[in-house]
Amino acid sequence: MKKIVLSLLLLLLCCGAFASEPVIVIGSQKSELRNYSIVLPISPMPVMEKAAGVLQSYLRHMTGIEIQVVQSSADEFKTGLFIGRLPETGDPDGFRLRTAGTNIYISGGSHKGVLYGVYELLEKYLGCRFLAPDAEIIPKTAELRLPVMDSYQAPAFRSRETYYAGMEDPDFADKMRCDIHAWKGQGDWGMWVHTMFSLVPPDKLFEAHPEYYALMGGKRSKTQLCLTNPDVLGVTIRELKKKMDEKPTAKYWSVSQMDTYGYCECDKCKAIYEREGSPSGAMIEFVNKVAAAFPDKVISTLAYQYTRAAPKHVKPASNVNIMLCTIECDRNKPIAADTSEGSFFNDLRNWSKIAGDILVWDYVIQFSNMLSPFPNFHVLQPNIEMFKKYGVKSVFEQGCHGTYSENQELRQYILAKLLWNPELNMDSLETVFLNGYYGTAGNFIRSYLKMTEKNLVSSQKMLWIYGSPVQETNSFLAATQVRSYDSLFNLAEKTAGKDSVFLSRVRKARLPLMYAKLEIARKNITGAGGCMKVTGKKVKISPVFLKDVDRFVSLSNLYGVKTLHERGISPEKYRRTVDSSVQKAFIKHLATGKSYVLKNQPAAKYSADGQGTLTDGKRGFDNFHILWQGYENEDFEAVIDLGRLTNVNYLAAGFIQDLTSWIFYPEYVQYYVSTDGKNFIDAGRVANGMTSCDPCPIIFDYAIRINEMKIRYVKVFAKSILTCPEWHIGHGGKAWVFVDELIVDKR
Repeated sequence: MKKIVLSLLLLLLCCGAFASEPVIVIGSQKSELRNYSIVLPISPMPVMEKAAGVLQSYLRHMTGIEIQVVQSSADEFKTGLFIGRLPETGDPDGFRLRTAGTNIYISGGSHKGVLYGVYELLEKYLGCRFLAPDAEIIPKTAELRLPVMDSYQAPAFRSRETYYAGMEDPDFADKMRCDIHAWKGQGDWGMWVHTMFSLVPPDKLFEAHPEYYALMGGKRSKTQLCLTNPDVLGVTIRELKKKMDEKPTAKYWSVSQMDTYGYCECDKCKAIYEREGSPSGAMIEFVNKVAAAFPDKVISTLAYQYTRAAPKHVKPASNVNIMLCTIECDRNKPIAADTSEGSFFNDLRNWSKIAGDILVWDYVIQFSNMLSPFPNFHVLQPNIEMFKKYGVKSVFEQGCHGTYSENQELRQYILAKLLWNPELNMDSLETVFLNGYYGTAGNFIRSYLKMTEKNLVSSQKMLWIYGSPVQETNSFLAATQVRSYDSLFNLAEKTAGKDSVFLSRVRKARLPLMYAKLEIARKNITGAGGCMKVTGKKVKISPVFLKDVDRFVSLSNLYGVKTLHERGISPEKYRRTVDSSVQKAFIKHLATGKSYVLKNQPAAKYSADGQGTLTDGKRGFDNFHILWQGYENEDFEAVIDLGRLTNVNYLAAGFIQDLTSWIFYPEYVQYYVSTDGKNFIDAGRVANGMTSCDPCPIIFDYAIRINEMKIRYVKVFAKSILTCPEWHIGHGGKAWVFVDELIVDKR
């Protein structure tokens, strides 16, 4: 682990706050510090032994002196650093730091309190900085300077998890006082979210017992369970008991809905929904019964999407945990800014009145573009403060693991600090991190972050966790703004200069801006900064764009970017996708720029560039938010007017399939042609020949060649499947058709 060693001057600056207080100085003479011992109690807990080892190691790095660790009763030592246990009545992660004379006492709760106390001593009082797994600041000094102190700290939340790659390092997670036991059923958790089908599996039971599953549109569907079926309760309890026997020490067990809609519409379930004002009523009644069967365990369930609103009458049992999710919220405004009916704020307030154990699952990353700039730092503190105000016991901040994502080091640092104490000064936290992690270049990184935040806030646009940098060109990624950000990074790289560590970190921090520029270029195509270069009548790929793609992919691989999307798009796959899409980014055909009439208008949020999008020559690529128009639960139909009679022999329409977003290819596309716009003749049909269930986006042109004829109008009809098929996770839900570029040509 690479460590940056600072001079004695830095230590003195860090300790300057003690100048007006009584100060304990240890080690002013060479022999003085050597007389100290780190004293453990007889038969110490493992966490105490780890705390002693950590303290010994860092003091050795700071002073060059190896302080012995001993086990003894405290009264045998007159000088020492004493590791002890707080009474059981305290918080298991709480700690107390106390001095008496020149002795130092570090006591902690039964979980990791004493270890957190050691890190507090090192960080706050001795000038160490723990910034990232590979970035620590350990000052060199011949003496330890401490104030006279007696302070106690306990965390704001019982459980604190920041889901980022850095936290996969258990030692760094300890330094950040964060848990890593929750995700995927680790530690105290036996099962973790979306578990109902692991307890009542449809692949084993649906055929014999379709009544166990949700009734939708008069048919039983493999979407959710029927929670009022008494046999479902019995199966759930039996299967859960088996799993608990396999992990007897796990305390928390999730019994929660699957990650889709499609909840049961049977009469018994609907009656509960109507009485309780929300499908959560049936969920809580069911989970309470499960919890009653396991009084020594905590049964966790989701308040998520259709169950997010609290029920009106039924209350969670005392051993039921509510996992409340913020997935729909705007990340440009604090959650408390929206107090409207149906807002997350109101749901949290209502749950807080009836539930004694709430875990908030918060989302702090853009899942569809995990490396994209996402300036939401201004809402982190007010949101966490609000969680605390309304009695939330635990917080899970979902970033991403296993890969590098946008500003990951700063995010995991800030979030961890705020989850321990939401009242910390945000500016100070950012300054400590940015100056320590980037050196003097940190000032320019800070300016970049503040500028993106200011531009977003002033735009008053929503910041969405499933958005795209292209959607932000009218908020904080306008062309002039992007040029300003580039200038700041140029200055940051120049300032970092020959310091290879700082320069590397600055270049890594620049990756999100590089990615945003590439995505915007793919959308602009032949426009300003586009991926295609127009020379006279010829259009070819911009060599500058290709060079930028290569550099981006190379740096992404260097800095540990494993995926750009939650579905798993690697930098190399991104390069292949970009190469493929750019080759087809612009097409000139007979209908380019021609008008057309739609039978139905696209959904407002998926209207691309509005009228003209479908014949502008710009081809939609693998991001359905860009250039594509979407139609939910309805067929697509358009009539193109070529303006005059024209010889034609080729008809095509492009469609995208993105199964994780419930976007499907149409069943077929039917073409009709006409000379007068009134009398149409059938020109042919193209069936869906694509059978791939790849969750990643796939683009397909429904194309047909016809005998050459002179026509003016072309009607394109795409038959939607309307609802998600039985094999899909959204079975029974409304399906989408997304279309771009209606092509008419002579080839």
